[in-house]
Amino acid sequence: MKKLIALLMILFLLQTMLTGCWNRRELKTLAIVEMLGLDRTEDGQISLTFEILKPAEVKADNGGGGKGTWTLTSQGETVFDAFRNATLQASRKLFISQNKIIVIGQEAAKAGITPLLDFLSRDHEPRLLTHMFIAKGTAKDTLEVEHGQEKILATALENLAKVAAATSKIPRIQTLDVMKDLASKTSDPFIPGIDIFQNKEGEKVNKTIILSNTAIFKKDKLVGWFDKKETRGLLWILGEVKSGIIVVKSPQEETKNVGIEIIKASSKIKPEMIDGNLVITMEIKEDGNLGEQMSEGVDLTKPDAFEELEKRQAAVIQSEINAALTKAQDWDADIFKFGEEVHRKFPGEWPELKENWDREFKNIEVKVEVEAKLRNTGLVTRPVTIQQ
Repeated sequence: MKKLIALLMILFLLQTMLTGCWNRRELKTLAIVEMLGLDRTEDGQISLTFEILKPAEVKADNGGGGKGTWTLTSQGETVFDAFRNATLQASRKLFISQNKIIVIGQEAAKAGITPLLDFLSRDHEPRLLTHMFIAKGTAKDTLEVEHGQEKILATALENLAKVAAATSKIPRIQTLDVMKDLASKTSDPFIPGIDIFQNKEGEKVNKTIILSNTAIFKKDKLVGWFDKKETRGLLWILGEVKSGIIVVKSPQEETKNVGIEIIKASSKIKPEMIDGNLVITMEIKEDGNLGEQMSEGVDLTKPDAFEELEKRQAAVIQSEINAALTKAQDWDADIFKFGEEVHRKFPGEWPELKENWDREFKNIEVKVEVEAKLRNTGLVTRPVTIQQ
């Protein structure tokens, strides 16, 4: 009898643990948001544009073709208000937990992005690992473009964000990265840009999305754009260059180009106090391979040619870094996280430096030291020479 009572008690306790999916939501009742665009209207309202999945039209065996989503635009006094107002048009509840991309229009970014991101960081549904972009025009126009390779534009942008690492000319930024920079007392955010490219074929105008430059912020407001050279200079400093091609002139034929593949790179930021002045030394190390040469019949693997290529390789890296430093210091935008490095090195002096960091950053002397090495030449030492 005691065993039976004990067994019944165990079964009763197990039942209390089997609560089931009491708050489940069926897929057919949800409008799954793949991408979210944020703009500001002329009268100060928030305009949201949603790319919403049409599951019935997205087939696993057919990645191209027609559009597998539809776009919906709503407005409100706040982001949350505009989000709820979208339900006046959608026949299903908007589900944003699967959202892949956030696009902010250029004018909205100039006005400040902190108010736009508060709901997305406060609410439990949006993810902070969502890729973020700044549109050269409006987010709405961006979301309405069809992609020739993907049914879902959000998928195309997500893939672009990943493969762009092969160039190190466009950063890969997620919402969490931006929120960290906004919370910092010294660091400023930067976010990759996207633009609409128009290609006219006869009477037809084809539009597609391209990654275009990098948006630079002072606090939470867009102040300007870095081109691809300046962006890679930024990434050299941050130690985020993973791959890419450096183009230099051939030492033996100055009119011809040589392509050097970046294999490995690292950076070290060293703050110092010299005669009461803050000085930062940047140490950049890079290894590359001789990827191609446009000159014919020239052997660039000889020691003197190899050494000259390394010098030119280092000069390009230094030029890219200097271009990024000059523009960022003109804008007082510490996108390099120098303030964080100074705080670590000089915690005692930091409280005073922090109060006037804008002025300090603008006047910092930055020394750039680059060490570039060529490691391999590929499968051949010299290009094929055409026999006359």
